[in-house]
Amino acid sequence: TADDKDGAADGEERVQAIIDRVAQIPSLMKTILLIDKNIDRKRILSYKIAKRIMLSPFSVLPDTQLPETKNSTILSQAKTRDLLSSGEEEEDYFPESLSQKGPSNKSWLVRMIETEYKPIKQRAVDYLELLSDLTVLDYILDEDVSPKAADNDLFLQSQEKIFSEVEKLKYLIPAMILLEDSEQERVALTPVIQRVLDNSIIRPFGITILFCDFIFHLFFAFGWRSISIVILEVTITNGKVEISEDHLERFLESMFYISTVYFIWRLMGEVFSTSVISWKILRANYHTFWALVDLVSIILASIVSLNIILDEERIYAPHWFGLFAVVTGFLWLKLLSFLKVMNPTLATLVLAISQILKDVLLLLLILAISMIAFADMFYLLSKSDVTTCPPDQDPQDANPYCSPIRYLDIFVQILGQFDYGSFLDHPLTIGLFIIMTLFGAVIFLNILIAVVSDSYSTSCQKSTRLFGRARLLTVAKINALEEIMQPKYCNRKDTQLVRVAKLLFKLLSFGCCCVAMLLYTRLFIFIDGDTPSSAGGGFLSFFLF
Repeated sequence: TADDKDGAADGEERVQAIIDRVAQIPSLMKTILLIDKNIDRKRILSYKIAKRIMLSPFSVLPDTQLPETKNSTILSQAKTRDLLSSGEEEEDYFPESLSQKGPSNKSWLVRMIETEYKPIKQRAVDYLELLSDLTVLDYILDEDVSPKAADNDLFLQSQEKIFSEVEKLKYLIPAMILLEDSEQERVALTPVIQRVLDNSIIRPFGITILFCDFIFHLFFAFGWRSISIVILEVTITNGKVEISEDHLERFLESMFYISTVYFIWRLMGEVFSTSVISWKILRANYHTFWALVDLVSIILASIVSLNIILDEERIYAPHWFGLFAVVTGFLWLKLLSFLKVMNPTLATLVLAISQILKDVLLLLLILAISMIAFADMFYLLSKSDVTTCPPDQDPQDANPYCSPIRYLDIFVQILGQFDYGSFLDHPLTIGLFIIMTLFGAVIFLNILIAVVSDSYSTSCQKSTRLFGRARLLTVAKINALEEIMQPKYCNRKDTQLVRVAKLLFKLLSFGCCCVAMLLYTRLFIFIDGDTPSSAGGGFLSFFLF
């Protein structure tokens, strides 16, 4: 009847009100997650009342955003200490990020991820997995009642609310930079974090940053390619070949400089935004190989850009081209690093390289030791025979084991390229050659192929995890940058130091925009073909006439 439906609705509202009041207890879920004994913690989390509390949006809110904060967080921490094992030291479970007194702007979930104690980080990831796995059966408190359509609707509404609150948590995604690779892969697969990542990417700020990154990565690589080829031609001809006035080459050159300015701004944005959140996040952000590639490529590009702009002749000594070659390699690696975010297959292929290098590291050490041993043995046997290594022999015609390049020659021979004449001068060298061939070309290379194949197969099996980790790190940097770029009225709760840092970065952003506009103006003056009295005049003449 209608009265029964109204009564059921009123009862559900009362139950939800009680659940919300319990969920408003500061750091209640954190207290449960910090229970030391796995049996006790899992038993409490298996209760339906605990799962229902997890679905309450108040359960993840920071203490300062709770409707009522009369209950002290210190009392909650004291209760947690009683639940923990007495054998563990207090500072292990309560690092500075978790034991701070007074209300905090950060959620307890973010502070658990920021702690240095690994089990606490793992429990935070466990919580996100458990929250994502909740179903309508967990929403119904009565175990003997089958779920109805109305129950499913209420569950979906509650799930939407809690997912929305998790998405709004400040610094949640940037804090996940501190997680280990395996934990990042695990948390990136949870539906709640996947939703956060998807919504962050499709927001206007996220789309704009990703689009600009893609465009400027292309100009970064191809622009430097055009500049380096022009410099090479000018240097080879000793300046006899004039710098081309081709519009495409000048456009690529200007876009390379502008791309350098853009990536300097992005780098400084990462430094400012992550340091504002936590110095630990700033340090952890550059502990990966691909983050170091980005850092080194931007620094090298800045050095060569400044040098080329100041040097009008563009005639360089041979040692400069060694630096130019290194810059070329790092810029293409940076483009490859960015592409891993675009597609799961690309993420698997790119990140598999890091995994393969880790797996073959010790095997390469064995190869290096073997190469040194065989090269020195060949050198001792060959150098002791004057007929094999005469003192006055031309180095180009000499036996390769009579010179310092013997190590490189051993490496080439392991790959299958050798000359029999180098081993017929001494009986013992023939035996060493056979042993080296069996060990290097037959045994070692096959082991190397097997290790690489196994590493790649492992990477393919967790391709979704690798792609999720790549997206997680990218969105973490975008969210941190978006936080520091917010207008002033969104930063009223920031400390004075944070406000100063944000102001300095905005001034830096304004300076980068001015430099980019100056570079654009130089390009416009060249395209217009006139020589106005000022850069501003050239800029205006291009657009107005």
